[in-house]
Amino acid sequence: MKRGWAAATLLLCLTGCFSARSGAEGFHRRIEKGMTHKEVRSAVGKPKETHPIPGQGNSDELPVEQWRYHWDYMTGKMLTILFTLGIGAFFMDSDSYGFDVGFGRDGRVRTVSEVGPRR
Repeated sequence: MKRGWAAATLLLCLTGCFSARSGAEGFHRRIEKGMTHKEVRSAVGKPKETHPIPGQGNSDELPVEQWRYHWDYMTGKMLTILFTLGIGAFFMDSDSYGFDVGFGRDGRVRTVSEVGPRR
């Protein structure tokens, strides 16, 4: 029984030490060029921001709308600080990570940016 509590406590403390980058990369791999709005939303979820991209002309190859996704693990990071009395703060990656998805006039994915830090 003591081993179970120790393992659970260790897992809880370590959750804040992980970076949000791996979560963002996992969702990034789900996006493929040619997917529709509906397919992207079901694969990744609701975007953090959406906005039009003006000045793209009539080209079918250029994106006209952009969806922005980003992830952070603030809850896990706060638990790490509380449970390790501040020692975990030295190991935390405090950046949010994410990527952008650009859609063409036909509603299909045209561009997917690389995963990177978001502010």
